Amino acid sequence: MFGAFKPSNAKRQQYQKALVHVTATEYRQAIDALPYGKRLPGAVYVMDPGEAPTLPSLLRITVAELRKRLEIGAGFNLLKFHAAAPKISFLAYPDFEKHPHPTLHEAVIVDLVTGKVRRDDYRSRANPPILHRKETFLPQEHPLHEKFAKLTRQEEAAGLLGDTARIGFRLNWERLLADKGLGFKGHRLVETDYVSAGQATPKKKIHRHKTALVRREISKPVKTLLELGQLRHGESFFDYGCGHGGDVDAIGKLGHPSGGWDPVHAPDAQKQSADVVNLGFVLNVIEDPAERVEALLDAWHHTGRLLLVSTLIAGQEAYDDIRAYGDGVLTSRDTFQKFFEPAEIQALLEDSLHTEAVPVGLGIYLVFRETAELHDFLASRARRFIDWESLSRMLGLLKALKAKRDPYDTHRELLDAYWEAVLELGRLPRDEEFARLAEVRQACGSLPRALQLFIDRFGEPTFAAARQRRKEDLLVFVAAAQLRHKIPFNQLSLRLQRDLRSFFGSYANAEDKARELMFAAGDADELEIAASQLAFGHLDPKEGHFSIHRSLLDELPVILRVYVECAARLYGNPREADLIKIHLHSRKLTFHYYRDFDTAPLPELLTRIKIDLKRLFVSVIDHTTGPEHQAADFFPLKC
Repeated sequence: MFGAFKPSNAKRQQYQKALVHVTATEYRQAIDALPYGKRLPGAVYVMDPGEAPTLPSLLRITVAELRKRLEIGAGFNLLKFHAAAPKISFLAYPDFEKHPHPTLHEAVIVDLVTGKVRRDDYRSRANPPILHRKETFLPQEHPLHEKFAKLTRQEEAAGLLGDTARIGFRLNWERLLADKGLGFKGHRLVETDYVSAGQATPKKKIHRHKTALVRREISKPVKTLLELGQLRHGESFFDYGCGHGGDVDAIGKLGHPSGGWDPVHAPDAQKQSADVVNLGFVLNVIEDPAERVEALLDAWHHTGRLLLVSTLIAGQEAYDDIRAYGDGVLTSRDTFQKFFEPAEIQALLEDSLHTEAVPVGLGIYLVFRETAELHDFLASRARRFIDWESLSRMLGLLKALKAKRDPYDTHRELLDAYWEAVLELGRLPRDEEFARLAEVRQACGSLPRALQLFIDRFGEPTFAAARQRRKEDLLVFVAAAQLRHKIPFNQLSLRLQRDLRSFFGSYANAEDKARELMFAAGDADELEIAASQLAFGHLDPKEGHFSIHRSLLDELPVILRVYVECAARLYGNPREADLIKIHLHSRKLTFHYYRDFDTAPLPELLTRIKIDLKRLFVSVIDHTTGPEHQAADFFPLKC
C-alpha cells in the first residue's frame, strides 16, 4: 500500500474510488458463485478463462482491470481468490498443460481493500510449490479436464495424495515417487527407476552435530519468547532439535513442563506435543530442502498453541572459509548453513503451514494456531504502558488526599489494581478482564462510582489522555494490518472486538480511520512536518532522514508510529535496535545495531536492517568488516 500513496487529496480520493468498486460482501458472493475451482479452507483456485464468461461478471471484470492496470501478463494463468479477505493472487505456472505437476514460477498478490501489491519470485527456490488435481482448476467441459482427472484417479489408487501438506512441494513429491518406484509418461503414472533430484548425486557427509552450541544462557529466540510473554504460566515447552538441551533445562527451572528431542544429542527422547514448540536454528542446518519441509511440518504437528521458528538470515554470514553447496554453503568444518532471505523463510512458513508467520526479530518468527491469538499479539505490540500517576503529575492534575475517609483509604490495593485495568483498556473492564469486579462493586457501590473516585483524585484529563493513547494504539494496529490483508472481525478476540466498538463505534469506522492514517503516513510532507515538531530525535531535512533512540518509540506521534509498526510486520521488533532511522521520502526504515551503544563514547556500528515498505523487502548489511565499518557520530536522544 505504501507504493500507492499520493500527497494530494484529489489523488487520494481518485485512488480510493478505484478500490471501492468491490465490497467484501460482493466479493464473497462472487466466490460462492464460482461454478468450478479447487476449494481449500482459505481460498479458491481457478484457471483464468480469459474473456470466456465462465467467471462471475464481478470477478471477470476485476481480474481484467487489474491485469491492465498492473501489467500482469497472460503468463500468470492461475487465479487464487482468497476467502478471508478481498484479495486476488495471479500465479504463473508456465507448464500447466504440459507437466503433470507444474511448479510455481511467480506470484502477484493484490489486496482489493488496500491496493497493496506484492510480487514473489519462486524460480530460484530449491523446493517450490507444485500443483496436484489439475482438473479441479478447470470447468468440467474443458477439453483437458478428463485427461487430468484420469491422472488424479491413478495417483489416488497408488496412495500418493494422502498427505496433502507434504506433497505440495516439488522435492517432497519427487521423494515420494522415488520411494514407490513411480514416475510419469506424459500424464500417465507408470512404474520406473526414477530417482529424485535430491538423490541423483551422492550426498556429501554433513556434520550437523557440530552446529549444536553448548549454551551458558538461554538462546536469543527463547529469550525473545519470554520477553514477549508468550510462554504463559503453566504452559508446556518442547524444543524440537534441542541440541545439548540448554533451553530445555532453563525453561524447566522456570517451572514449565519442558522436554526436547534432537536427532544426534537426544535421539532416544520422545517427541512430545506442547503448548509452545521451539524450532530453533534447525531449518538452516538441513541441507535437504525437502527435509526442511518435513521438519517444519512435524514441529507444527506437535504444536498446541504457538510455534517459535528461528533461522539464519542472509547478511549474517560470518565464516572465513565457505563454499557453495546446494542452496546454502559448507563451512570448513563440513557443516551446512542456509542463510535465508527474510521473504524466503516467511514464504516457506506460510506456504507450508497455511497461516501467517509474525517476525519478532531478525530470523525469529511466531506462528499461532488460533487467528484470534495472532491478532491479540499484534495489537499488544502497538499497546503502550501507562503510568497513570506520572501522567497525572505531567498534566498537573494530581490532587491532595481528602481529609474525609473514602473507599480508597481501606481498599487501596484493590482500587489501584482496578484503575490500572481501566487505564490499560481505556474503558470499564468486563468480568473476564478483571477478576475482582465483585469486590470493587462492594467497596464502591458500582463500577462507574469507582471510576468517578479515580477522576476525583486524578482528574478527568488523566482518564481522557489514557483513553486517547489506547485509541491511538488500536489505530496503529488496524492500520499496520492493512499492510498484509484485511482481518475479518469475527477472527478477532472478544477483547479486541469490544475495544474497536468502544473507541470507534464499529470495525468499519476503525478501518476508515486506519486507511486515512496509512495515506497520511505515505505522504513525505506530512511525515516531515510530524518529525519537525518533535523536541527529540535527529532530523536531517537535506537527506530526508529522522532518527531516534529505541527508548523514544512510544513518544512518537501516531503517524510515525504506524510507519514503524508497518516495518515491524516485515522485520520484527524495532525495540531491539539501538537507533531507528525513518527515510521520510523513500518509504524505508533502517534499524541500526551498535556495539556498547549505551556506554561507549563512539559505539561501533555492527548491523543495519533496511526495510523497504514500497517493495516489502528486507536487507541485512554487516558492518563489522570491510569499507562500511563505521562508528556513530550522533545520538538522537530526547532533549
